[in-house]
Amino acid sequence: MANNTSGPRYLQIARELTAAIATCQFPIGARLPTELELCEQFHISRFTAREAVRVLSSAGLVTRRQRVGTVVIATPSDARYTHTVSSVGDLFQYAQDTELRFMFVGKVALAKEKASQFGAAPGEEWVYAVGLRHGSIVEDAKGQEQAGRLICLTRLYLNPELKGIEARLRDRKTAVYAIIEREYGVPIQRVEQDLQSVALEADDAANLGALPGSPALLIVRRYFDERGRLMEVAENIHPGDRFTYRMQLRK
Repeated sequence: MANNTSGPRYLQIARELTAAIATCQFPIGARLPTELELCEQFHISRFTAREAVRVLSSAGLVTRRQRVGTVVIATPSDARYTHTVSSVGDLFQYAQDTELRFMFVGKVALAKEKASQFGAAPGEEWVYAVGLRHGSIVEDAKGQEQAGRLICLTRLYLNPELKGIEARLRDRKTAVYAIIEREYGVPIQRVEQDLQSVALEADDAANLGALPGSPALLIVRRYFDERGRLMEVAENIHPGDRFTYRMQLRK
């Protein structure tokens, strides 16, 4: 397998296993090594092995079957990404496990409706970025990095108090919320989320490689700091055949 040394160790392992699935070293129906076998093969802890398999499961590549183990059910080109949420930390983990690549970074003057939603003044300039989010980066048989399957199109709005964040977005190697917390000392304390079914508009469909008018899931997340200020809004449009949103609620 390729020797990918970028990112957390569990993501390195997940990328190598994904590449092995893509090149049919583990074809559909095959069983992956057990956690203990992964520990021995990669010299890692049980926790790291478990996290690597979790990434593959979220990407829709494998499933756990009783008395069988972890079985490959899809290749990277046709898998459906599953995002399981039970806490704010799971939202942050999603940003860590996937790759957001911006196509545009600039500023936008808020129209009246958008300004009302943000609690801002009409015409106020916010940082605005548009990007495509993929599953975690994998390596092909030649050891070259390839983006995972395209999951969604993201439109990002950032509070104008975050001076100079445009440059940080272009050079970023971490989640946007992490830049806000680390570079600006503004901890994110609360996240609000809305889900809505929509039909893909022509431009969005073209960027996503999908059919115009096909069903999609719009997820809007609003990130607030400890003072209740809205610091970030992310509008994510997921084609209906590529994404599953799963919630775990416990009594």
